[in-house]
Amino acid sequence: MNNKKINILTIYGSPRKNGNTDELLKNFEKGVYENNSLDNSNLKIESLFVRNMNFSPCIECRHCSIDGECSRRDDMQQAYLKLTEADFIAIGSPIFFVSVPAQLKSFIDRCQRFWSLKYELNKKIITKEREGIFISAAGAENINIFDCAEKVIKEFFNVLYVKYEKNFFYNKIDQKGDILKKPGALKEVFEYGKNLKIQI
Repeated sequence: MNNKKINILTIYGSPRKNGNTDELLKNFEKGVYENNSLDNSNLKIESLFVRNMNFSPCIECRHCSIDGECSRRDDMQQAYLKLTEADFIAIGSPIFFVSVPAQLKSFIDRCQRFWSLKYELNKKIITKEREGIFISAAGAENINIFDCAEKVIKEFFNVLYVKYEKNFFYNKIDQKGDILKKPGALKEVFEYGKNLKIQI
């Protein structure tokens, strides 16, 4: 193991504090801290709570098509840096009307600058290989309820040069605290974090 800092970014996409996907992400983080293959002295887990961020939606001004920078100056500027520096990204989100909540979707929309950098300007500001996971919960019984949200997250990862490594989908989880009744789900994400391997 070298002395380079390992940056893991967890993105809390739910508008509800301490909800089901929050609990799942917390258990993933706990697993990472117990991961013997990662040097804790060089491990850095940062969390973005989208619900607490102050930012406006994308206004499609196309400024990022010119120089790859967003014209808006708000909390997204710091988020861009974290998204760029991360070695691994984990996103947690409930399902709202077969997709991600409006707050998270606006966050992703504001990452249009990464799309412009990659596809319009051919500027690769992210050079390292990294991976990511998507953790989600939905009240519906149909497992297909996750399909649209998964497409959104996959495209988001794609513009960030993040390999979509795995998803953790739990349905029939609706009311706050429902996930606590399924310790197997919490254990699953914990074990994934505990056994996570990151090459830097």
